[in-house]
Amino acid sequence: MGTMQDLELLKAAIAVAVADGKVTRSEMGVLKGLAHKCGIGQTSFDAMLEVAATDNSLADSVVLRTGESARKAIQLLVAQARIDGDIAPEEREVLVTIAGSCGLTTSEFQEVYEAGIKQADQIRASRKAE
Repeated sequence: MGTMQDLELLKAAIAVAVADGKVTRSEMGVLKGLAHKCGIGQTSFDAMLEVAATDNSLADSVVLRTGESARKAIQLLVAQARIDGDIAPEEREVLVTIAGSCGLTTSEFQEVYEAGIKQADQIRASRKAE
């Protein structure tokens, strides 16, 4: 079973993925990987997605650590949001909400945001090269 932080990261990732009203195949792959890491079964995972799709306050309840672990988590969330090619304004709003709850300043968030975009773009480029 994953740690509470893994579960919070999954919750945050789901909140970001559903923010724009659609979960892409790439986003679903990230979510399923996180769910597996947490030991969350398919039924529970499906229920989490269903709740998140109808309750846009999920991001408000995410509790991630502060500091470097939060920065890494936010970067992963940005990369997940970008993996399909763009970050919808609704996804960015959720990312800002989660970053704020982690104590990131605006400039820290921007730095992590840009690193997440770069990370996703590198993954996308390597997939195209295969």
